[in-house]
Amino acid sequence: MTFEVTLTFCNQYFTSMKLKSGEIYHVYNRGNNRQRVFYDRENYYYFLNKVRQYLSPNCDILAYCLMPNHFHFLIHANRKTTFRFRQKKALDEISSKSPLKMTRFSKGMQMLLSSYAKGINKKYSRSGSLFRQNTKSKRTSSEFFLEDYSLQCFMYIHNNPVAAGLVQYADEWEFSSIREYMGLKNVDSFCNVKLAKQLLNLDVNEIIYLNNVELPTEVIRKIFR
Repeated sequence: MTFEVTLTFCNQYFTSMKLKSGEIYHVYNRGNNRQRVFYDRENYYYFLNKVRQYLSPNCDILAYCLMPNHFHFLIHANRKTTFRFRQKKALDEISSKSPLKMTRFSKGMQMLLSSYAKGINKKYSRSGSLFRQNTKSKRTSSEFFLEDYSLQCFMYIHNNPVAAGLVQYADEWEFSSIREYMGLKNVDSFCNVKLAKQLLNLDVNEIIYLNNVELPTEVIRKIFR
C-alpha cells in the first residue's frame, strides 16, 4: 500500500514522499541555508524526545544520527506508517481541488519538526524556518541483492560524525544509534534493534567492523535522492 505523502509545517515546511509498507528508507533533512539546528547537548536530547513521541510510534526506526546542522534516519515502513491520518475538516478545506493526503508518518514528521523548531526559536529568541522545506526520503531496500543499499546506508549514518571530523570513532558520537548496537547505551531506546539485525543480517562483530569501512562515492550516491 503506497500513499503520496504531503506535509505542511506551520506554513513553513512542505515535503512530499512516497512510502510503501515493508520497505526501508533513508529519511533526512538539514538546517535552512545549512545553518545549525542543534546548538548544545540539551537540544539533541530535546529532539530525540520528540522523535520518541511523534516518529517512533509510526515506523520502525533502524538507525539514526543527529549532526550539528542535519539529521539522518533509516526507517522500516510498517502498516502504521502508511495509515491515512484523519485531518480536521478545516484542514481538508484548505484546497478543495487538491486535498492534502497525510499518513500517520507524515503527521508524525510534521509534529517532530514543527514542535522542535518552535521550542528552539523560543529558547534562542529567533524566528523563521529552522529546517529546509523538504524532508527527503530514498528507498534503500530492493528485492534484488545488488540494488539493496540498506546496509550501506546503516554504515553511512553511523560513520557520518567520523567523516565530518567530529570524532575519531563512530561510538564516540553521543547522538546516534551506534552505541545501542554495540551494547554501550543503557537507555530506553526507540530503535528496533532486533528487526534491524534481522533485516540487515547484522551481528555485533560485524557492526564493530563496519565502523571502520569507508564507502565509495558511487555507493553513497545510491542512498540519496
